[in-house]
Amino acid sequence: MGLKNSKKENLNKLFVYGTLQTGQSRNSILKGLKCEKATLFNFRKVEPSSLGFPLIIRDNSSNVQGEIYYDLDHSLIDQIDMIEGEGELYHRIIVKVVLDDRKKVEAFTYYPSESLITKYT
Repeated sequence: MGLKNSKKENLNKLFVYGTLQTGQSRNSILKGLKCEKATLFNFRKVEPSSLGFPLIIRDNSSNVQGEIYYDLDHSLIDQIDMIEGEGELYHRIIVKVVLDDRKKVEAFTYYPSESLITKYT
């Protein structure tokens, strides 16, 4: 995404939109972390029934509602990378999300691999 590695290494926020959200199957890994509602603009959430979990794709006419989690340490990010299949199923990218108070915040999120996008969208 053209960002320096030092910025990526220092980022400790995560935007989630699917199984990592509050009340969903994988949210327990984020238990105890501060979170709040956030919106990711210019992306669309796709939920293929045959897949069992959602994807986001770039779409300038859509927004994705989700949550942003704060203060993730590197070991937790590494665990979530394994869960999300980072590098194979998903790629951890940096996005800007908008909070309810209109503040913009940079966070990681998981963007599907080209093979997932091609197969399920």
